[in-house]
Amino acid sequence: MRMKSRRTLAVLLSMILLLALAPSGFAVDLDPGINSVTVECVPQGSDFAEDLATATIQADLYLLAPAVRYEEPYENVDSYTYQVPEEGTVFHDLLKTLTEELNSADTPEAPPAEKDVFDQFEHYAQDFAKIVLDSSYTPDPDRIKSATAVAGKTFINVPNLDAGLYLLIIRGQELTEKDSSDHPEKVYVKKTEQASSDENGTPTTLFTTRVLTEDYEYLFKPRLFTLPTKLDNNVQQYNTAYGEWENQLSIYAKPTRVANNGDLKIIKNVNNPGPDPVDFVFEVTWKDKSNNDVTKVVTMTFKGDTRKEYTLVNTVPIGTEVTVTEVHSGIGYTAVTGPQTVTIQAPAAATADGETAAVRNVVEFTNDHTGPGGGHGILNRFTAGSNSSFDGVGFNDSEAADAGKPLAG
Repeated sequence: MRMKSRRTLAVLLSMILLLALAPSGFAVDLDPGINSVTVECVPQGSDFAEDLATATIQADLYLLAPAVRYEEPYENVDSYTYQVPEEGTVFHDLLKTLTEELNSADTPEAPPAEKDVFDQFEHYAQDFAKIVLDSSYTPDPDRIKSATAVAGKTFINVPNLDAGLYLLIIRGQELTEKDSSDHPEKVYVKKTEQASSDENGTPTTLFTTRVLTEDYEYLFKPRLFTLPTKLDNNVQQYNTAYGEWENQLSIYAKPTRVANNGDLKIIKNVNNPGPDPVDFVFEVTWKDKSNNDVTKVVTMTFKGDTRKEYTLVNTVPIGTEVTVTEVHSGIGYTAVTGPQTVTIQAPAAATADGETAAVRNVVEFTNDHTGPGGGHGILNRFTAGSNSSFDGVGFNDSEAADAGKPLAG
């Protein structure tokens, strides 16, 4: 018997449309509103479950195409196909290609291999998601159903669904924007450029959707599924060929998880710099969720430069207030800017032309060169050890680090 986590793949196999079945009466029921779906947002036994249950998870089900009975000569076949919309409508080209591929390629004698079907539907799910998750797309209210998980749970029940082909989108309920440079903290769509390219050599983009907890960001891929379906009890696979028709479907999602942190960019300007190397050292401090102090130290080495920047990448939890203080500069340099405080926000969304918007979490410091000299510094940091003593960490920039790298410790 296959593990439940494999049922997502099995759901994809339900798309196989078998045209050669003997016409023994039409048993599939396509009446409206009799289908339902249960979406489990973590695989069984996953260590994600406890943390993910602290979020409010929403499932959006987009009806891409209603299920319809076959026309002659297959009107008595115990299966169904999909209604392709009029030419020029938003889903026409994709649905026309999809139904033609399925209807011509699949037979009872030679169904496609699991991997081929999985790859095919991963591809189509991304193609449909590119349309649905675009900020310009507004769904027909009759073609979308949304439901949320009960508090403290990671599964979602969606009843009263019509028969057809659906795209499943899982997101945090509080994340309401598809794309917004003004409110990136509310954006639920995440686009990641892939190493692979399409047939034209253009890099492909992976669409995922976000669920946030206090500590983590969970990323879900869009999923295609079809209703109704069948469950073959011998192999525990959903399909349209074997077993009894099922109107209640279970889908097991498998998100990826990353720390829910943001970036912090430190910009340093020097007016009228001298030719000698000089170090500028910054202390970055904040409180963790247990109210403990966290400190990072960053150094930048200038040698006649007027501007440099350093980014702490994916380091500070989103929503945290951070203070950055310049704690050391070279001889002959006077600080113009005092300590800077910023609250870490989610990364800015991509702009309409595909370029990444500017980093939102930025602090900037300026020094005037007021006299001769330069010089490197030694910064000693001490932290309490396990035996109530102190462990000292020293740093000599002229020997131990390159410009723009964080100090040891």
